Amino acid sequence: MLLNIEMESLMEVQEFKGRKDHADYIKRGIKVENEFIQTAKSHGYTVAIADEQENINKHIDLYLTYKGLTVSVDVKARRTGNKNKFFDDAWIVVEFLNTMGNKGWLYGDCDYFVFEREHDYVVCEAKELVELTDKVVDKNTRVQKYSDAEYKTWGRSYQGKQDLISRIEMSLILNLNKTFIMKKSLDIVSEVCHNSVINKNERKIHMSVLKGNAYWASIVSPNTTFDSDGVWSIDVGNLDKKNTDIAKADGLSVKNKGDDRGDFVTVKRKVRRKDGNMNKAPEVVDAGKRNMSGTLIGNGSEVNVLYSTYDWEFKGRSGTSADLRAVQVTNLVPYNVDADADEAFEVVPDGFVTEDSDEELSFAS
Repeated sequence: MLLNIEMESLMEVQEFKGRKDHADYIKRGIKVENEFIQTAKSHGYTVAIADEQENINKHIDLYLTYKGLTVSVDVKARRTGNKNKFFDDAWIVVEFLNTMGNKGWLYGDCDYFVFEREHDYVVCEAKELVELTDKVVDKNTRVQKYSDAEYKTWGRSYQGKQDLISRIEMSLILNLNKTFIMKKSLDIVSEVCHNSVINKNERKIHMSVLKGNAYWASIVSPNTTFDSDGVWSIDVGNLDKKNTDIAKADGLSVKNKGDDRGDFVTVKRKVRRKDGNMNKAPEVVDAGKRNMSGTLIGNGSEVNVLYSTYDWEFKGRSGTSADLRAVQVTNLVPYNVDADADEAFEVVPDGFVTEDSDEELSFAS
């Protein structure tokens, strides 16, 4: 049964038994659901709340209808890292078993999961997430600490509970075929910014991954054209709609100059920070996540680019910046050091030819 709703009549928390932190957790979950309803409506969706039994037994929070198609969703609030108060948008927690030992929310009946981030929601198909966890999580390895549950499992059996969870990177979800981004409505973003208590020296950071083709990669040797200390940089080109949406949601400028790059973004990291200390060079790995930091990346190479974004304020101005963290090369196009000469010149039949080498030059026909 679908229940039509209005924003002013959303569910409220009446009373909770048990620990206060559990009550606060439930209150926050409901608050996030309500905020997502507001956002979904602003994007043109009709929203209905699932009934109590659907919520409990099927892990369905809401129904979204758009252009005659209705899907069910389970909304997940942002989570903090282990034993700290700061939200961690780079990782999500998936639940295989709940505290009673029954199947967790991962195996519910919803069509899509909605994961809250600071400025948007990541919406992924439930079936694709289940298939992803089957591939990347080692369910046979159980760790003792929550912080160690990255692609392994952890539970609170020491508390008499039977839950089983794992942590996986958000970047993997962003690269699923049917994942899309729903940006928070301006009212919600304004409220989040207003209510956030941030130390003036602290930057709120989250990670994202873009999938595309590499162009003009200066990773092995930083580019010193405009900065004497150097800048590591890469143009991530031929972005499809999903990756374009990710970049725009992160506040990055997507450009198209009519060349081989198509829709692209430039991601950089300065060699020297403003405080005078040196930054670490971005990591470069292959498809098997093996180090290949000394390898030159040729134009057109297929890559996944990890970057962080952070909000900044300076002398009354504010904005969003991206910092290049790592590059994974999934299909390498060898870098041609003579590419410029090869493209610029043609062979001159009766011209001078060096006698020092019999090797055919790269731009010879």
